[in-house]
Amino acid sequence: MPFNVKHGDEEIASAAVSRMKWDTAIPSDAVKAKVEEGWFTLTGEVDWHYQQDAAAYDVRGLWGVVGVSNEITIKPRPNTSEIRDDIIVALDRSWFDPATINVTAQGGKVTLTGNVKSWCERDEATAAAWAAAGTTNVENDIAVI
Repeated sequence: MPFNVKHGDEEIASAAVSRMKWDTAIPSDAVKAKVEEGWFTLTGEVDWHYQQDAAAYDVRGLWGVVGVSNEITIKPRPNTSEIRDDIIVALDRSWFDPATINVTAQGGKVTLTGNVKSWCERDEATAAAWAAAGTTNVENDIAVI
């Protein structure tokens, strides 16, 4: 399609809704999209971080999209000790020494502290935290030594 062809906001929004309906990672009717001059604002509530990312990914590549503000929230789990325990179990199943990483959870906000040997290990710890149901934010204060 030539670069001088413009799509209206309604046309772009319709394409986004259609794409998100076909994406099995996104719960039906969980995400709402608003478009102004090609800029998307996504709102709604989902259970998992990957669902939040999937919605933004779906609309980001559409023709005519200028940018995306992802304001989708993740439903917090009521039991924060459960979130913490899930993350610790996940880290323990991987190759992490449980003594090197400390996990705290308050509401859905998870804070990771401690020391690891590589950036890859640090990133893996972040991924494990995001994978726990109810995680709404991850603050990774792990030092690479």
